[in-house]
Amino acid sequence: MLRVSIAWCLALSIALSQSSPWESKGTATLNLTQVALKNWVGGGQNTIGIAGLLSYRALYNDARTRWETTLDVGYGLTKLADAPFRKSDDRFILISTAGLHTPDSLIQYALQLDFRTQLTDGFRYGTNAPDTLTSTLFAPATVNLGLGGTYTPSDGISLTLMAATGRAVLVLDRRLQDGTLGVDSGKAVRVQFGASLNATIVKEIIENVLLNTKLAVFAPYDAFTSQVVNWNTVITFRINKFLSANLALDVAYDPKVIITRDDGTRGPSVQLRNVFGLGITLPL
Repeated sequence: MLRVSIAWCLALSIALSQSSPWESKGTATLNLTQVALKNWVGGGQNTIGIAGLLSYRALYNDARTRWETTLDVGYGLTKLADAPFRKSDDRFILISTAGLHTPDSLIQYALQLDFRTQLTDGFRYGTNAPDTLTSTLFAPATVNLGLGGTYTPSDGISLTLMAATGRAVLVLDRRLQDGTLGVDSGKAVRVQFGASLNATIVKEIIENVLLNTKLAVFAPYDAFTSQVVNWNTVITFRINKFLSANLALDVAYDPKVIITRDDGTRGPSVQLRNVFGLGITLPL
């Protein structure tokens, strides 16, 4: 009797695991770089760089509902010669979409949350001037909450269009409430209502090459042509089970964010960041 009970429990466990609507996968990557010079006629400076990237995706999908959540966290530090470590990467992106299937099962009525911030203080480093604080945790941070529809033609590809989206920009550090981060001077929060578009691809495009790209566009109804754009892409080239190369490209534009450009002028501008690294990748 005991053997029968144990066998039945094992069979039930296997059946439940095989039919579970939950699916999750992710990777954690650590990239290291070093340049060491001594009596080197060609010139240069000693350099140390360390960067980590965490990407995770959880999906619940059954006959009626679909709930997908992706998390991307990146952080990096660089040390040049005798200078202290300086931040080279810092991002936290959480996107969660819950939907109800329509009869054709490719489209869902969806509610989507998009949250973005950074984790530590960021600075604009001056050559002959003190470093200037430009960002910190929740300063700025953006929260988008929208209602619309999601189209999922295949696993790992989704397109969400939301005609009713509320967007809040948070600047919770008083030192940064100077009107340059998308919130009026002296204020901590700015709320807008508009439409948004989110496109996500998390897929192996060819063998051992994984594409993770997320495009988010928000258009406020009071200034529909002044869109806020965030596009984050990471391409991972798997060398073997544990070694990989990563190419990251981030593009951002917000007409309300005032930036000191490379030529010294101030105003809205396209922000670009790209990183290439070779390191250790662990599946999660």
